[in-house]
Amino acid sequence: MQSTASTLFSAYASFAASMMLIRTMANDLVPSPVQTYLQSVLQYWFAPGSNQITVVVDELHGGISRNEIYEAAEVYLGTKISPNNARFKVGKAPKQKSLNISLEKGEEIVDRFDNDIKLKWRFIAIEPQNDHGDEKRFFELNFDKRYKDRVVNEYLPFVLAKSKEIKDSVDKVVKLYTRPRDYFYDDDGYRGGGIWGWGSINLDHPATFDTLAMDPELKKAIIDDLERFLKRKDFYKRVGKAWKRGYLLYGPPGTGKSSLIAAMANYLKFDVYDLELTSLYSNSELRRILVSTTNRSILVIEDVDCSVEMQDRQQGIEQPNHPNTKILASNYLGIHHHHALFGEIEGLIENVEVTPAEVAEKLLRSEDADTALAGVVNFLKRKKMEASEIAEDKTNGLEVLREENELELRETKKLKIP
Repeated sequence: MQSTASTLFSAYASFAASMMLIRTMANDLVPSPVQTYLQSVLQYWFAPGSNQITVVVDELHGGISRNEIYEAAEVYLGTKISPNNARFKVGKAPKQKSLNISLEKGEEIVDRFDNDIKLKWRFIAIEPQNDHGDEKRFFELNFDKRYKDRVVNEYLPFVLAKSKEIKDSVDKVVKLYTRPRDYFYDDDGYRGGGIWGWGSINLDHPATFDTLAMDPELKKAIIDDLERFLKRKDFYKRVGKAWKRGYLLYGPPGTGKSSLIAAMANYLKFDVYDLELTSLYSNSELRRILVSTTNRSILVIEDVDCSVEMQDRQQGIEQPNHPNTKILASNYLGIHHHHALFGEIEGLIENVEVTPAEVAEKLLRSEDADTALAGVVNFLKRKKMEASEIAEDKTNGLEVLREENELELRETKKLKIP
């Protein structure tokens, strides 16, 4: 029995010595990259099945609109950067009180949720293959597959809510977005541009409503209209209209159009998207660009009257019809009974070319039913007067033309007399 144990011990000692010798020779003779490769191959074939799952959070949702989860993760992870991160980015806009901290390419952050779920975020940015492409940016979120439902239903909503809380606690810096054709690096240090990309800079414009040289009554009307628009999001949804407001600014250069836009952006704390229709070629391109803008922003369409016709746009003219005053008043003003002005409005509509959208626009001007309906009456009276003036001008023009033709005919007859 003792000889058997001694034999086994001797064999083990010989085997261990041989393995140590082989390991030493391998370290001396086999290059490190080859060792790493062989180690990864062995781990791939002999390691137990992985229990990890990876979720990819792209910057763009569907390749068009910005992904809210990506934006939320970007803000949230900026507060989770620790000394373990070898590289990170830091910046500060002129009007910001706090620093803007974000991950650098390839950096990872480990987060914990409810003390039992360990999650690992990794920021990845891939350079474009040509000078006209966009940098592809996304996060990889890695965690134990057992917690998939909790991560999707609890953790990601938590990140969204936390991001909103962080953004609400700091001063918002208004940004100006443009669409240059060539690539560039924006204020956040990210590469953008290309056909669909928006690049941004901080809108450091001093214009405010206090500094605008504008008629005080008109200025107050604009501010009141903006405030009314902000608090009526649910109202727009109830009446089936998109929550948006349009203003037409016209006039020669230097009359303050850009200053008014900047004042509105600074007042609302809305980002500004500057779009030139002359750079577009189709309606589909326009739709894709509009979808890529964010909520609570101002879209400025430059030189609408100078825009060229898009190649695939079908020309069409909106045909006016007779709006149902009672239905519109019910939807926009909450009037479910007869109003004294209904009869006058319906009588004017019978003699004026007007669309439901035009009447609805006037109803949005005031929350007071009497004031709003009186505005509709005045609007219809102006349209009727303008239509009468146009018809009179046409009649006078035809009369003058008829007299000129008769005079020319008489002169011709005189020339034919022998």
